[in-house]
Amino acid sequence: MNAAHRRLLCAAATALLLPACVGEAAAACTRRIVNRSALTLVGSQNGGPAFVVPPGRTRSVRLVEPGTFDLAAYCSPVLAPGIAPAAQAHLTYEAILDRCYIELGTNELATTFGRGTFGMQGTWPFTANMPRQGDIVLGPVAAEACRPQ
Repeated sequence: MNAAHRRLLCAAATALLLPACVGEAAAACTRRIVNRSALTLVGSQNGGPAFVVPPGRTRSVRLVEPGTFDLAAYCSPVLAPGIAPAAQAHLTYEAILDRCYIELGTNELATTFGRGTFGMQGTWPFTANMPRQGDIVLGPVAAEACRPQ
């Protein structure tokens, strides 16, 4: 086998195998929304259909590309029109390769620590990026908002 034939054979093998080795750099992570409170948590991801996370339950969510969560916690397990939420949050998230996180804070710390590094930054009673980056937890202290006045 001459050198030209070998180069042609190697080029053909590379052309066949390269697409299998180089795939899309798709970002996707499975994370959790946890309701540790006595409130009923209602949420929506990227403006999609609403989902409910009852007290003491967890819901898995898939974070793909940048997106948002709209979350509201209600005192009553029966949701009716006109009932105001006891707590609510609008959180944005990022999904870059295998790193998914809720964006928190300002860009000042992003160069040093990365966005979404610190768990609570104006999201109370929701905690974001705890225990894992991309997780959201509604803590038990949120029930205080439901006490009769």
